[in-house]
Amino acid sequence: MSIPAALNELVTALTEHAKVMAEREVAPQKAVDVIERVRVAAARYSDATFDSSGWGSPFSDLFEDEDQVEETEEDGSGDGAASADAERISITGRWDFVVTDREQWFAHVTRELDDLGAGDCVVELDSAAQAMHELLTHDDPFRGHTRHGLTDGGQDWMIEQIPKTLSETPDEEYRD
Repeated sequence: MSIPAALNELVTALTEHAKVMAEREVAPQKAVDVIERVRVAAARYSDATFDSSGWGSPFSDLFEDEDQVEETEEDGSGDGAASADAERISITGRWDFVVTDREQWFAHVTRELDDLGAGDCVVELDSAAQAMHELLTHDDPFRGHTRHGLTDGGQDWMIEQIPKTLSETPDEEYRD
């Protein structure tokens, strides 16, 4: 699906949602239906954006800051602001994978996203890279460490299809 087509679908779904939600009394099933249409349209828009540009969902971290503030308040670790003299670390690396069973990989990602409450993001998985993108967008691999004296300072990552993995690339070719 193209970005303009996905955008039109999202605008239509949002317009219908606004119209229904503006009613005085909204039947529960009607509310669920229009909310689901918006979520599906938003997921398709995100997929189209990713397929076209490689950029992730504009919605994935929409409420992340609020969630982080709530978690900080719950665990009593203060206001979440790091002092100027706090030690800072950055991890840079590369992990390559070979998809040996596409169906098994998609099934795993679907289960993981369902477990994370993001099952609606699996609209149409059509590439292993897209599946990994959805997984990393909704499941922070370093989340377990932020409960033990670390605060997330931001993330920037990229997923791409590659012609060769690191183990298939000679050192001199990789270092160039």
